[in-house]
This record gives sequence, C-alpha cells and structure tokens, in this order.
Amino acid sequence: MDTDRDRVVASARAVLPAIERRRTDMTTRGFTFVADEPHNGATGEGPTPTEYLLMALASCTAQTLRQYVDYKYDTAGDITVEINYHEPEQEGAERYLQRTITLTEEPDPDDLKVMHDIAEKSPVTLLIQFA
Repeated sequence: MDTDRDRVVASARAVLPAIERRRTDMTTRGFTFVADEPHNGATGEGPTPTEYLLMALASCTAQTLRQYVDYKYDTAGDITVEINYHEPEQEGAERYLQRTITLTEEPDPDDLKVMHDIAEKSPVTLLIQFA
C-alpha cells in the first residue's frame, strides 16, 4: 500500500503526561481538549474518550442531516441527535448504540425514511463501522 499519496482528512494528537494517570491532553487543528476517565468516585476533568466518540457521532449525524434538509427544504427546524451507549448486564448480550434523532418540524414519512438512510451514511457512522 502506497500511503504517500493518501490525503489526510483529519488528525488528532493525545498526550498522557507521566505525572497523570488518566487525564489526557488532546489537540486537533489548534483546538485543545481534555479527556479523562472517572476514578475512585471522581467525575474527571473532562469527557471520557467514549463520550468524545459519541459527541462526534451525534454532531456528524446532525450536520449530515442539515446538509440534506438545506438541499431539500427551506427549513426543518432544530435537529437534535442523542446517542446512548448500552452495555447489557446479561451475559452474552452485545453492546450497542442507540441513536435518537428529533426534528422540531416534522417531515413527511417518505422524507423521514430518506433521512434515516442518510444518517446511516454520515461520515462518522461509516468510520465507526469501518473500525
């Protein structure tokens, strides 16, 4: 595989200093963030890596739907995307993500089906499925 010609579309850097156990400094395009994992009852200093992933999925889904809505309609109101990560307590059951999309303006049922299909093809959704 010749990766010299591949285009980098996104990059990120995480540094976990030797003096820290979990608190990680992260950067991308000059933006700085902190990720942390709760430990011994503490809430941590930032979202967990899993929460960042869920925020990325929710945001990307909303932005992808907005592109479709802007193309198809004048407006569809607010788009809210909530992602919940479930780890079942039952042994052998699989983990799963539950994505809930709420629009303040209700589209017709045919368009809602198209929007569902579009949400399943958002870039972060496809990236997660690839991994």
